[in-house]
Amino acid sequence: MREAGQEIAGCKYNKDDLIKDFLYQIRSNLFIDCPNKNALVFDKKNISYQCVGNNVAKIIAAFRQEGLGPGSVVAICLRKGPEYVYSVLACALTGVIWLPIDSDSPPIRQSYLLSNSHVDKTLSDGFGSLESPLNIYNILEECGDLEIGEDCFKYTLDSSPAYYLYTSGSTGTPKCVVLNNKATANVLLQTIERWNISAGDSFMAITPFHHDMSVFDIFAAMSVGATLVIPTYEQQKNALDWAKLVADNAITVWVSVPAIVDMLFMVGKTEQLTSLRLIAQGGDYIKPSLIARLKRLLPDADLFSLGGPTETTIWSIWHEISDRDQDVIPYGQPLENNQYYILNEQHQACAVGEVGRMYMSGTNLSNGYLLDGKIIQKDFIQIQTAANEVEKAFQMSDLGYFREDQVIIFTGREEGYLKVKGVRISAAEVENVLSQHPLVHDVVVVCCTHLEADVTELVAIYTQGAKEQVKPLSITELRCYLQRYLPSSHIPSRYLLIEALPLTVNGKVDRKVLLNMAQKQLYSRLVTCSPKLSEDAGETEGRHIQRLVFEAFEHVAVDDEMQMATVSTQLSSLHLRPKKLMIVVKYLAKHGGVELDFYALARCRTMGDVISLMQQSLSAA
Repeated sequence: MREAGQEIAGCKYNKDDLIKDFLYQIRSNLFIDCPNKNALVFDKKNISYQCVGNNVAKIIAAFRQEGLGPGSVVAICLRKGPEYVYSVLACALTGVIWLPIDSDSPPIRQSYLLSNSHVDKTLSDGFGSLESPLNIYNILEECGDLEIGEDCFKYTLDSSPAYYLYTSGSTGTPKCVVLNNKATANVLLQTIERWNISAGDSFMAITPFHHDMSVFDIFAAMSVGATLVIPTYEQQKNALDWAKLVADNAITVWVSVPAIVDMLFMVGKTEQLTSLRLIAQGGDYIKPSLIARLKRLLPDADLFSLGGPTETTIWSIWHEISDRDQDVIPYGQPLENNQYYILNEQHQACAVGEVGRMYMSGTNLSNGYLLDGKIIQKDFIQIQTAANEVEKAFQMSDLGYFREDQVIIFTGREEGYLKVKGVRISAAEVENVLSQHPLVHDVVVVCCTHLEADVTELVAIYTQGAKEQVKPLSITELRCYLQRYLPSSHIPSRYLLIEALPLTVNGKVDRKVLLNMAQKQLYSRLVTCSPKLSEDAGETEGRHIQRLVFEAFEHVAVDDEMQMATVSTQLSSLHLRPKKLMIVVKYLAKHGGVELDFYALARCRTMGDVISLMQQSLSAA
C-alpha cells in the first residue's frame, strides 16, 4: 500500500484525493503534443493521433452549436468503429454525459434506454431505427482543422456523473448505472502502472463498446499514446480474424471475457499470438484448463483475472495468476482505495473459508442507478465495518469466501442472475418477455453447461398449457419473438417444452430441479455415440458422409434450424461460433475417422461444402 502523498508519475494522490487527470493526458495527446504514430487501426486503415484530435474537435464544435455542455446527456448509437471513439472522447473532454447504446438491440429496448436516461441528443450514423439530429458522418465531413479553445474542456475528475452504462436488473428491467471519472481514474492509474503500459503497447478493442471493459481499452490506450486496434463489424464475430489482427498489428495487451480468450486460442495459431505479453480476463468464470493452455503456449505472458460488477467501475478486484493457481482461479484482492467485504444474511463478517455475499465500498463505487432521470440508491446500503465505522457499500449478487491469505475465491451467484459469455443477465428480464407471448404459459430461464464445448448456454424452459388448446410453438417463432425485445446476448440458445413447472414444498418454482432436467434432456444426446461410417453397409458412402455431417451439426445448432437444413443450407444461418465449429471437427474425427482442417471448415459456406470437404479428406486419408 502506497503512503498518502507518494509521487506517482508527477502527480500526488491519496485515497481521498483526485488520483490522476487521465483526460488531460488524452487532451495533450490529441491537441498539444500529438505522438507521431497511429492512435487507431480500423479496416486496414491507420489513423494518427492528429487525425483523431481533428475529428474530436469537429464533434466538440457540433456539441457547442447544439448547446450541449457539462451535464448534458448524449446517447452514442454507433457500430464499432473510429467514429465511436471520437464521440466518447468528445463527450468526456467536454463534461457531456455519454451513454453507449447497442445499435443492434431492438428499437423497443433502445427507446426505453433513451427515455429513462433523459437523453438530450442522440449521435448516430443515420442507418439505425433512431431519428437523430446529430449524424456523425455529417459532422465529420466538415472540412479543415478546427481550433477549439480552452473553454471547451469543462470535465471534472470528481464523483459527478460522467457516463451511463446499462446492465440487467433483477426486476426484469435494464438498470442504468451512473459512473464517474474519479472511479475510472482509480482503475486506470493502478492498471497502467501495474501492467507497465506505455506508448509502445497495442490494444485490441474486442469488447463491445456498450460494456464496461471497453472503457479501459479506449481511455488507457489514448492516455498513454498507445495504439487501439478496432475490429470491423464482420471481424468482431470471427476468431480467425482476431488472430490475424493480433499478428498483423503486434497486439501486446488483451482484455476480454474468458470465452473470447478461449476462442482466440482455440482457432489462432501460436505463431500469430506471440506478441501478446499480457492477457487479462474478467466478467465470468475462468477455467484452470484455459490458464494451463495459455501458460503452455505463451509461457512468458502475464495473466490476470479481473472482477467486479458494472456498479463498481470497470474492475475493482484482480489477481495475477501464478503457478500456484492450479485448481481454481481466484477472484483476487481489491484495487487500492477499495474494500471488499463478505457478509452473512445478518450483515456480519464471515469467517475465513465461510461463503457469504460480497459487498464493496471505496473509490470505485458508482453513484447509483438512474431511474427516469433521477439517481436512486437501490442495492447501495450502509454497513458497519470491523472498526465500527459506517460505510456505503454495493450489495452484489456474487458469492465467495476469503482464503487464509485474504484472497477472495468466487463461488457463484445468488439465484436470479446469470453470466453467459461475460454478460450479466437477469433471468427475470428474459422470463418477463417470454411470458408475454400469448402461447407461453410459464417460463423459467437457467444456465446449462454444454458438455463437449465446456461453455454455459442460456436455456428457456416453458409450458404452453393444455396440448389440445394450444398449438405447439417452434423454436424459430420463440427466437424471432425475443429478437423484437431483447439484445442477442439475452436470447436463449436452447429451449425445452415441458408439461408443468415443478414446485418446492413451499409452493415455489423449483429451479434446481428444472436445471437438472434441462441439463439431462438437452445435453445427454450430445455424448451418445453414433455408428461409424463403415458400420452401415446398406447406405452408399456418399449417404454415410452426408448423414454423419448432419449429425455433427445437430450437436451444436438449434434443433429446428437443423430440421429444415439441406445440403444447400448456409452455415451462416446456423449462427455457429468458432468453438462450436471445433465441436463439429472433433465429432467428425471421432465418428468418421478423419480430422478436418479447422480453417478449411471455417471457409465452407454450405452444408454441401462440408460434405465435399469430408469426402476429400477421407479420400486423402
